[in-house]
Amino acid sequence: MILSKLSNTRRLSSSSSSNQRLIEVTTLQTLLKSGFSPTLNDLNQFLHSLFQAHKHKFLLQFVSQMYSNRIKGNSYTHSILTRALLEGRGYEEVEQYVKTHKEKSSLLQQNRFWDSLIQGFCIAHNNPEKALSVLKDCLQIEGVVPSSSTFSSLIRSFTSQGVMERAVEVLEIMTDEKINYPFDNFVCSSVVSGFVRIEKPELAIQFFENAVSSGLLQANIVTYTTIIRAYSKLGKLDRIPDLVSGMEKEGVAFDVVFCSSLIHEYLKEGFFIEALRTHGEMVKKKIERDVISQTILIDGFAKEGHVEKAVGLLNKMKKNDLAANLVTYTAILLGFCKKGKMEEAIKILEMIEDMGIELDEFAYATLIDGFSRRGDIDRIFHLLAEMEKKGISPSIVTYNTMINGLCKAKRTSEADDFSKGILGDVVTYSTLLHGYVEEENVMGIIETKRRLEEATVLLDVVMCNILIKAMFMVGSFEEAHMIYKRMPEMNLAANAVTYHTMIDGCCKFGRIDEALEIFDEFRMSSISSSACYNYIIRGLCKNGMPGLAIEVFMELHERSLASDEGIHKMIMEAIWAEQNEKGLLRFICRIQNLSNEIFSTICNDVIIFLCNRGFLGLHNVESALRFLDIMKEHKFTVTFPKTVLRTLTQNGRAGEASKLITRAEDNLPAMDVVDYSIVVDGLCKEGHVDKALDLCAFAKRKGVTLNIVTYNSIMNGLCHQGCFVEAFRLLDSLEKIDMIPSEITYATLIDTLSKEGLLADARNLFDSMILKGFKPNTRVCNSLINGYCKLNQMQEALKLFADLQSRQLKPDEFTVSTMINVFCQKGDMEGALEFFFEFKKKGLVPDLLGFIVSNILREMLQTQSVLELLKRAETEVDSDSIDRFLLSLCEQGSIQEAILVLNEVGSMYFPIPVFPNFNTYYSVIASLCSRGDLRKANELAKMLSFSKS
Repeated sequence: MILSKLSNTRRLSSSSSSNQRLIEVTTLQTLLKSGFSPTLNDLNQFLHSLFQAHKHKFLLQFVSQMYSNRIKGNSYTHSILTRALLEGRGYEEVEQYVKTHKEKSSLLQQNRFWDSLIQGFCIAHNNPEKALSVLKDCLQIEGVVPSSSTFSSLIRSFTSQGVMERAVEVLEIMTDEKINYPFDNFVCSSVVSGFVRIEKPELAIQFFENAVSSGLLQANIVTYTTIIRAYSKLGKLDRIPDLVSGMEKEGVAFDVVFCSSLIHEYLKEGFFIEALRTHGEMVKKKIERDVISQTILIDGFAKEGHVEKAVGLLNKMKKNDLAANLVTYTAILLGFCKKGKMEEAIKILEMIEDMGIELDEFAYATLIDGFSRRGDIDRIFHLLAEMEKKGISPSIVTYNTMINGLCKAKRTSEADDFSKGILGDVVTYSTLLHGYVEEENVMGIIETKRRLEEATVLLDVVMCNILIKAMFMVGSFEEAHMIYKRMPEMNLAANAVTYHTMIDGCCKFGRIDEALEIFDEFRMSSISSSACYNYIIRGLCKNGMPGLAIEVFMELHERSLASDEGIHKMIMEAIWAEQNEKGLLRFICRIQNLSNEIFSTICNDVIIFLCNRGFLGLHNVESALRFLDIMKEHKFTVTFPKTVLRTLTQNGRAGEASKLITRAEDNLPAMDVVDYSIVVDGLCKEGHVDKALDLCAFAKRKGVTLNIVTYNSIMNGLCHQGCFVEAFRLLDSLEKIDMIPSEITYATLIDTLSKEGLLADARNLFDSMILKGFKPNTRVCNSLINGYCKLNQMQEALKLFADLQSRQLKPDEFTVSTMINVFCQKGDMEGALEFFFEFKKKGLVPDLLGFIVSNILREMLQTQSVLELLKRAETEVDSDSIDRFLLSLCEQGSIQEAILVLNEVGSMYFPIPVFPNFNTYYSVIASLCSRGDLRKANELAKMLSFSKS
């Protein structure tokens, strides 16, 4: 009977009658007075009917009446009531009800209630803090343990908000031995994402690796996809191949999401080739590509400047029936705009419209940015009008895009004018201010700051950073400092840019105390920034505080941050200014615990620094060796860099370089035959053949095999010192060590024999050279021809010249000059002129003046008074054999250089140069020779000769 009454009540509730009538009908007191005595089961069925009808408000009123009439419900009653409260999101009421009626519900029901309650706070109310509080309360109830999905939801909620300390706390509760839930890939990927979100990728990777290595987690493709982002953030994409290899060993199947994420991270970090390789692997593994994966690749091509290839990919998408979307086409738009190909970009826009794809604001903003960079204001306004015509309202984002483009194009004043017609936001003013800062426009900065203050725009961190930099630029230190100090009042936290801008500005203003104060504030924050360390080190060095700079430098590397290139050299400069070489040695002692690479680099730079300062230079080899001994005492392994040895050799200090090599034996760099040959050649050119031979012996003891280049240098040195017998003995000894002479070997010896008048021996060596398969060059023939001329053997000279042409060797200017001299000495002026004009037609004009002056110089160098003058100069400048050097220049045809040396020697003793107007003489005589007037040329040359005698 009662059930029929209740059924009638339910029908009333579903009819068009008012809610008030329903309440009247279903009043419990009315039912009781009418003589009905419903059982608890009847009441529960009625409550269940109300719950199913979603009449939660009436259900709660009915239960309240039950309690008023002292009708106690059972566990099923409480279950219906709790579920109604949860569906109505009355989580606070559920919490109170469950706490006060927990004994009336089974453990299974209580667990369900708590699960629903915690997840409700977590998901529906987005209040994980309250959810965690409820979790802790329910865990106090014996036997109540929320499900693992509840823990997962709570962790996910905290990580999505970046509150990682709470997420870790829930994870610890979850894995505690009392609960001991295993965490799955969902939890792991949530934690990894959370750490990445708060810029702590190193913790994300550490958590992942610990979870895998401990056996608590068998990572799936979702977790691996998440960890890629962490590696990218940490700049360790080079570890991805190992990660991928591990996945393949574990049999983890790659999917399009993983590959697309990997390609995206590669492209974002500039690893273009790796991105293409990954795409190739997708094709190879037959992973079906979707629109998103192809759009990512197209976007990467476009941003790298390969927009044409992006278009090619777009065409492939069409062939594969993949419908590109607006995002895909916008990426190509961006690529054309970045390359300044605005006409092509417009065509893409028209193509999108023709395909019926509805354009959005971002597509137009991309085009506006492109035209802004070109400064095409007319096209920009045309696009804005087109947007309005199509019902696309430009937002402040579009306007800011336009302003940003103009500022980047160094047209900030035009952007400023445009901004006065819109209601700008903080981005507008920060962009303008940044533009004026980049242009160093002080008046623009001041005017923009005034407009910003009038606009009463709420500042953000970016704006504050730009304002601080701008105030430093206009010279307003106090205002920059005030903005920094006021940031906490604006609920803004300084970031890395804030700190390093302030530190740099304070240092540049000489306010080192304030810079150190801000640096300490930075150190107390959780921000990691190498720029802050580098800027304060620069400031300390410039203010003569190298000791503190060293301590900051050490902390920089202890925190695994990178120092700027050359920052340690700045510290070295500051130390040298205060403490000289002893301070540098203490610096090396202080940094000995740094990585081997950094320590070795700095030690070698210290050595170069001391060499450049003269402490380890030409006159301080003993100091250099003492320095190396001290380094050995401290058990530091340092080496003299090759650049030091080469610099010494190039500066005419080969003897000092040799001494460093032989005496600093344990501190030598890894030297090969080329390094030794350079020093050997330098020693020979300086006349130290004996030292060169000693260095060769040293190199052999070091296991270095010398080559023909080394021996050529020694033979050349022996010849210049007149040690012809020793030079030829060295030539003979080459056969014993299976060393094959080169063309240079023969050329050196033939030149020496020719100069000494030993023409028969020179010719024999010349013929031997040919028999051994060497082809004599023009210079070798010149040596012989010149030798024959000196001995007045004109016929032999002519014969050799003819032989030179038959061997298809091209004569040079010096050859032609020598041959003309042969004709002249024979008295055959007609033959000389004929020879001259023949080679002039071939484009080979003889250097007659060079030849004449060369002979004049040779004659001068045989004069006793000149030789005495040169010997005197050699003694005063501590040089060897100036006369031999001059003769060598003459033989090479380097007449100008020889005259410069003579003038420099002459200026030491005479007020006028030795050859006062050489260029004038040269041009006049050369002109006479080119016209064939050799008589006048000869007379002028004689005048030049007489003026020197």
